[in-house]
Amino acid sequence: MMATSGANKQVPTELDLAACNEADHTVVGVVQGRYTEYILLMQHGEKWGGKIEQDLDFRHHLMPELPPHSLYARIGYPVPLGERNFMVVENCILKYAGVVAEELLCEKRGVNSSEVRIGQIDIAEAEGLARSRFPEDQQAQQTMLYNAKSLARKILSNPACWRAVEVLAQELKLAPDHMLKETRIHSLVSQALKTA
Repeated sequence: MMATSGANKQVPTELDLAACNEADHTVVGVVQGRYTEYILLMQHGEKWGGKIEQDLDFRHHLMPELPPHSLYARIGYPVPLGERNFMVVENCILKYAGVVAEELLCEKRGVNSSEVRIGQIDIAEAEGLARSRFPEDQQAQQTMLYNAKSLARKILSNPACWRAVEVLAQELKLAPDHMLKETRIHSLVSQALKTA
């Protein structure tokens, strides 16, 4: 199932990358106060991809169970408040979360992430969000993208957040039809983040 390259490398499979990418969007989404309705992994020939249904526009009054406040203090992220629109930068962080997760998975397995495909669709979508926010200012776009990716990495480098990604990705790979729904998703993430 997992290809190996070199003595200590474990090159992630397409399924590993897709599961990690979608799990990461979910974990960062929970940190941001987003509901995830479902996650689905789909195979297209040799390639795997995913689909996730999440709140992208509005943070509702009734949010998912949030991680402990101590996690927000450690990662430097504000505790989300309900009944607010998501800012463009929050959506950029969410998009870059999948990219960062794939990079971290490669790092943990001793693989240079340039050796595998890394969330190109997520990168393109984040770039589109930055262009929509700063249509005439490329420097502001690049700054926003850099900051979004840096914060996504800071969130995912937290041991409890990464554990939540690993648990959710594994469960997603083993789930019937590679699909998880809201109740199971939020239960797994909440349980993993309780120790944050």
